Amino acid sequence: MLERKEDIGTLIRRLRKSEHLTQSQLAEAVGVDESYISKIEANKLSYTPSEETLRLIAQKLNADPLQLLSLAKKAPEELKAIADSENAREFFTLLRNSKIENADWQDLTNTLRHRLSRRGKNR
Repeated sequence: MLERKEDIGTLIRRLRKSEHLTQSQLAEAVGVDESYISKIEANKLSYTPSEETLRLIAQKLNADPLQLLSLAKKAPEELKAIADSENAREFFTLLRNSKIENADWQDLTNTLRHRLSRRGKNR
């Protein structure tokens, strides 16, 4: 059975509630009207929120901006595969929150190259 993907309004509502924020508090932090947050959460907008608004919402809700951008179909073309993959988003969150040195980048790159070359040989 396929699991239905959460829509952007439902996700924002769930995240807002988990942060114990009201729609009014989120709206004030993002710089929009409370009714705008209500419409986003109810999926009642005739358009998707701007990339900037989604990033501000994600920041206030301690959420992954790529996830919100992906659900809103606003992820940059080059990042769509990453934005649509929970594992890829987790990987980049780890990178973003860590102090990665050049030797670490080299090790990661070598490990990935090795794994990809092995995968190619097994096909």
